[in-house]
Parts: sequence; C-alpha cells; structure tokens
Amino acid sequence: MSYTHEEWQIEHLEGVMKALTYPIREVMMIRTRGGSKTQDTMKLCLYLIYLGFEGLYFTANASQLERPKIYMKHLISKSFLKWCVLDQRKMQVEFEGSGTLTLENLTESKAISPRADFIVFDEERKADSDAYNNTLGIFSNTEMLFTIHISTPEKASIFEDNYETLKEREREYGEPLIFERELEEVSFLWDNPARRARYQAIMKKAPQWFIDQEFHCKFVLPKGAVFKNVDYGPYSSKMLEDRQLCSGVDWNPVNGHWLVGVKWTRDFKDVYVTEAHDLGNGYTHEMTQTQYHTIRTYYMNKNSLTVEDGGINDAYVKWLKEREAENNLGGERNLHYEEWDNQGIAKLKAATYVIQNGICIHCDEIRFSIVAKMIKECRWDAEATEPKLAKDKADSPHALDAFLHAISELNRNDNVVEVGRFY
Repeated sequence: MSYTHEEWQIEHLEGVMKALTYPIREVMMIRTRGGSKTQDTMKLCLYLIYLGFEGLYFTANASQLERPKIYMKHLISKSFLKWCVLDQRKMQVEFEGSGTLTLENLTESKAISPRADFIVFDEERKADSDAYNNTLGIFSNTEMLFTIHISTPEKASIFEDNYETLKEREREYGEPLIFERELEEVSFLWDNPARRARYQAIMKKAPQWFIDQEFHCKFVLPKGAVFKNVDYGPYSSKMLEDRQLCSGVDWNPVNGHWLVGVKWTRDFKDVYVTEAHDLGNGYTHEMTQTQYHTIRTYYMNKNSLTVEDGGINDAYVKWLKEREAENNLGGERNLHYEEWDNQGIAKLKAATYVIQNGICIHCDEIRFSIVAKMIKECRWDAEATEPKLAKDKADSPHALDAFLHAISELNRNDNVVEVGRFY
C-alpha cells in the first residue's frame, strides 16, 4: 500500500522550502517520537540533490545512521529517482545532475573537511558541541547556506539553544521557522488503534517530564523518581531458566565491588534481577583469586558481563585482563568494558532505555534488598541544568550502577534482539 502524506506534513515541507527566501536560511522540525521527521527530511534532501545541490546529513552517533540509510535507499528505489542515480552507496548517493547526499556520524574530524550547500542535523539534542561547532566551515564554498535541525527536545542541549535562536528570528521575520507536531496531532500514530495503544501503555508507566519531552515537544527537566515501572514482589526463576544471564560489575575499593545479574523475557518487555553479590572490598593489589573466579563465572558459558571502565576503574580492568591472561583456560567469553563517564551520560542512557521502551523491572526486595532499595531511591538531579541521575557523593549506589551495567547495550547486543523503538 502506498504511503499518503497528511496535510500538515506537506505544509511543513513547504514551509521549510520557503525558508530559502529568507536572509538566514535555517529551520527546525521538532516532532513527537515516531512523527516521521527523519523520513520527511530525507524526502526533502533527495529533492534538493535532484535539483543539483550537495547535502550533508549528520546524525549524533553512528547507530542513528541506520534509519536515514534505509529511507534513502527505499525512497530512491520506489520512485522515479532511481533513474537519476549516477552512483549509489550505503552512505552516499550522487545523481546525474551532480547533486550529492552524504550520510555521516557527527564527529570532530568528519565535521571539519567536507563542503556542502545544505546540512541536516538529525537527533540534534544528542550532538557533541565540539563536533557541531566544527561544521561552521562546511558552507565556505556555497551561497545556499541552508541548515535543517530535527529532533525531539531536550533541555540544556544544542537543539534547545537553536530553538531559542529560531524563536527570536521568527519574531523578526514574521514567518514560521520551527515546525512542531505533538503525538495526538499525528493521525497515522494516534488514530491507529494498535499504535495508540502502544503509546498509551508507555505513557501510563513513564514520568510526566518524559511524556512532555518525547511526545509533546516540550523542553523540560526530569524530576522525581527515575524508575516507576518496578515490581518489588517475589517471582519464580523457573520461567527464566533458558534466558541468557547478563551481568554488570561496579568497582569501589572502600564500599565494596558489586555484581548484579539480570535476565530478559523473550519479548524484552521485562527485566528480572536474578543475582546480586557484594564482591568485597580492596584496591587492585588487594584483589584475590577468589574474587576473580567469582567474576569470571559471569562471562563464561554464554553468560554476558559488562564491567566498569575509565578513570580510576582502569586499574581494575587491567587487573581483570591480567588474570584472564594468566588463567586462559579456553571457552566462550562475553566480556565487555563500559566507561562510566564523569558526566553520567552512560548511566543516563541505560536508565532512559528502560523508560523509553516501557520496560518493567522486577527486583524481589526480600532476596535483593540492597538493589531494590537503590532502585527505589534513584532520583533525577533537581539541581542539574540537564537530565542527570542524582548521585550521593558520600555513598554512591554501587549496586544500582552494577544493575545499569547489566542492562547496558553491550550486553543487549549479545542477545541479538532489541526492544523495538518508535521512529
């Protein structure tokens, strides 16, 4: 069945094209999660290169390149544009009229050298500021100077800065430069019973700030408890017997190193805490062979383990790798290292993965009392100017951090199947 645009989508694309007549050619599309902003923007990009212009399509990280790549290939193959192609690769297409579109992960190095007539910044809220600022030279050889920002909102981001700038410019020009669409205004999402039911299920479990941000185009700061979709009652481990054990280790020489293990249900809608161990204290020179063998169990025989890396944790990673070299007994290993950055970005990513996909956490507060307590007490940092998990400087919740390592995407990749996101 052919795809039919809704009237507002045509109006948005026409409004974007009209911006080419303004003194500063810069626009923004801010839509609900799943509101077709990437696909609509790709159609616009292909039209512009059909006219002979050169474009760069940046995504904030490499994993986000997948959707634009799929849309580019599909839209060309299903339209007259397939007869215009001079050269087509996974990340680039060149038309007979010399128009070219290149897809790139936005990094500092890739932002410096290219030249283009127009730039798209997709999922701009996650863009690295240094890499973004390096893109200023891309327009040095063109008079078109057309910039398109697309994303869902996020406080204290480059995307919010550009939103405020364009709001001010709208008042100056008397013309729309920001094209917004909330969830309930998108018929192909909200009027479709199955899709509406799925969104409603997430909205029942997610905090209000998340609903406002992801579905209602609002720049808001998180507050209150992080995890609200949690079952603290007992459960049988029998139903999880054939599921892979995914674990995480968080290092702390004084308060104790922690290991927490989880198992996902087949549909990846529920995650169960099945292991929680205080591995004991100790700096690297005090770590024992017993501690090593306990940890080793959790990344052998199809188990998967992600351990904390970076900063002061480097020494523990080195200790573990040295023990591995000394005790190389063969067997399949699924061992990963995850840097726990000072900004808390990796921790935030793990937490929001649970929220965004409406995942229920099961943690028996009798069997795993410490982990359950830390999940209950996990809060958003009310003092931060951007989304951030609060941290007790005196006593960081190391069991909780081990849990977040356990649900890391590094472990989930071993499971092959991921929860489906909205696009």
